[in-house]
Amino acid sequence: MTELTLADVSVIIVNYNGETVLPGAIESLYSLTAQPLEVIVVDNGSTDGSVDGIKAYAEKYGRLRLVEAQGNFGVAGGRNIGVEVAKGAILAFLDADGRATEDWLPNALVAMNQDPRVGAVAPLVLMGSGDVINGAGSFIDDSGHGRDRFWGESLALRQADLSRIAGTPCDYPMGCGMVVRRPGLERIWPLDESLLKWHDDTELGIRVKRLGYRTVFWPQSRVLHQPGHSDPARREVRHVESELARFRLLLKYYSHLRFVTSLLYYVVHAVSGARKNPELKSAAKVLLHDLRSAWPAARKIRRQWR
Repeated sequence: MTELTLADVSVIIVNYNGETVLPGAIESLYSLTAQPLEVIVVDNGSTDGSVDGIKAYAEKYGRLRLVEAQGNFGVAGGRNIGVEVAKGAILAFLDADGRATEDWLPNALVAMNQDPRVGAVAPLVLMGSGDVINGAGSFIDDSGHGRDRFWGESLALRQADLSRIAGTPCDYPMGCGMVVRRPGLERIWPLDESLLKWHDDTELGIRVKRLGYRTVFWPQSRVLHQPGHSDPARREVRHVESELARFRLLLKYYSHLRFVTSLLYYVVHAVSGARKNPELKSAAKVLLHDLRSAWPAARKIRRQWR
């Protein structure tokens, strides 16, 4: 089998109004000693100065390609657009509020070169100046809730644990920094782009596993991340969007019993907690309405991946 190199890697960044954070992501890539094959920035209809900034970087640097989407297709939709135009056999995703390190891509390729059944690499994602863990491989429970291992914990205090679990499987890679093999995994794409964000990386991990490949945590591969740039400002909006994405995930990949059980638990919780927080009841109504309209598309994906 031919060894994978940086010449096989397409880096994809999805941007929406990231004028204040995107320059850091692009600069981090072009400051790397060894460069990937190409950098693709998909702009999801930004209304700030993002596009002009990307064009300036495209003139300044080689191997940077701007793809302007005709509207906001969300994180999954933006990733799909980037994958369509990418030339590399390896797809690496960096968020607009992420930062590449020298360790990120070369070490992810080490993991893939060691085992051809590694379909995706989950890097060690760090926050702040790199001393706090954002995620060390991610997992999903029976209710569709994702969990980023060691989130918010000190890197220094977890060094021994990171070494111990290096190379072990996890359920999915965090979206910022995930590195995905392309040959043999073509069926992953396109991801479900019915929602602007949430659970696109979880869906990718589920599909990697169902195609007979593994996602492994590789702490030698590292990226920096300042999460929250694209999150809705209002807490209740964030809650509804994230829960809707979770229930759509259950509809697509879990048993009907698990979906119904989780939905009943959510509704009961919303009704019982409505006295203290009336927004919970409103959120439940919105979620139930949206789930009814989401069922036909979710059922189609379910049939494809059963």
